Amino acid sequence: MFAIPNLFTILRILLIPFFIKYFLSGNYLIAGIIFILSALTDFLDGYLARKYKLNTRLGRILDPLADKLTIISILIVLVIADIIPRFIAIILLTREIFIFISSTVTFIMGIDVINPSSIGKLSIFLLYLAIALRLLKVNYIDMALFYIVIPLNILSALDYVFTAIKKLSN
Repeated sequence: MFAIPNLFTILRILLIPFFIKYFLSGNYLIAGIIFILSALTDFLDGYLARKYKLNTRLGRILDPLADKLTIISILIVLVIADIIPRFIAIILLTREIFIFISSTVTFIMGIDVINPSSIGKLSIFLLYLAIALRLLKVNYIDMALFYIVIPLNILSALDYVFTAIKKLSN
C-alpha cells in the first residue's frame, strides 16, 4: 500500500540534491528554506502516519532512510564549508550510521519498528533547529544548540540500543 506519508518521505529524499546545489552555490537562504521544508515534511509524514494509521512497511523502511540521507548529506556539506566543527559532525554522523545499521539489523530480525523515544525526538528537533539557524546565520544560538544536541544524541542512541536488546530478548 502506498500512503500519503510516503509521498512526503520521497519528497524529503528528492529535496537533498536541491539543498546541496543551493548550498554549494553559496545561496544559504534558499538552502535553509529547502532544509526547513524538508524538516517539515519529516514531521508531517510521521504525524499523518500516526494520526490516520497510515503506517506501511514501505514507510517503515523509507522514513529512516530519508532521515539518515538528509542528516548525513547536510552534515557533510556543513563540514566541507567549515560551518560546523568536524568533531560535531563526526559524533552526529556516527550516531546516525549506528542507528541506521541497528534499525536494519532489528528489522531483519523481525522487529518492525522501534519508535523514537522522547529524547530522540527532542534531539532531532533541536538538531534540525540548530542546522536551520546555522544556515540562516542566526549566530550563537545555533552553536549552543549543537552542543545541547550532542549528549541528547548519544543518550537517544543508547536508549535505542537498550530498547532493541530488550525487544530481541523477548
